[in-house]
Amino acid sequence: MLTSTRSPHVARLRRLRERKGRQQSGTFLAEGPDCVAAAIAAGWVREVVAVPAHPLGQRAAASGYDLHDAEDRVIAAICDAKTPQGVVAECAIPGWTIADALSGSGPIVICDRLADPGNLGTIVRTAEAVGASGVITTSGSVDVWNPKVVRATAGSIFRIPVVQVATAQQAVQAVQAAEWTTIALSADASATVFAVVDDFQGSGRDPSQLAWLVGSEAHGISSEASDAADLCARIPMQPSVESLNAAISIGICLYVALGTQLPGDSN
Repeated sequence: MLTSTRSPHVARLRRLRERKGRQQSGTFLAEGPDCVAAAIAAGWVREVVAVPAHPLGQRAAASGYDLHDAEDRVIAAICDAKTPQGVVAECAIPGWTIADALSGSGPIVICDRLADPGNLGTIVRTAEAVGASGVITTSGSVDVWNPKVVRATAGSIFRIPVVQVATAQQAVQAVQAAEWTTIALSADASATVFAVVDDFQGSGRDPSQLAWLVGSEAHGISSEASDAADLCARIPMQPSVESLNAAISIGICLYVALGTQLPGDSN
């Protein structure tokens, strides 16, 4: 039973809240039932810390993972969340590559210098919801394994490849080499108005083979990435609105572009 918030064990896990700690250990924290359950299912778990008799703690132990019972206040000291839910797992960072993101049969999202963890986590969750092949982030983006990002994905980050690369140009070139169409989202009034359904239905292009680029909240997509993309588009909106939230923009594009090809219940 872990009872001290100052024990070396707890201190080691707390360091995973920081990028440096994650880079040194090659592990990250999964907090709360949704993420821990997904981590166990994915087989990424190194150890689980849970309040006594927690169902996920028992499930982890039954699956052969190390389990440490702990007091609520100890779990609160480990977790980044303000209201921990009684269970946290240390997980191995997977070695996803661009090839993994390209191996699926759905669209890809490229996030260029996206800084907000809630936005990135929501994009990963939305990408899984539409059956996307993967998400790519560039240098300057929030760390994919930041606890806030992981929580915002609600477990999706364990089921869809999320790849980190140096630049958006690198990502664009890789997906173009695989014969995907890249579309950069822009707030520029001169960009083509977003009309993917009209543009792609009957055009011979497969809307599931699109890579969508979305930029930072403050600066948008880099000019180099925008220039490298096959197309540039904007979402139509009232003149009084300058731009939409990055996660909302990507959600609109993914759902509208895929249309009837969306997975799930067709009723």
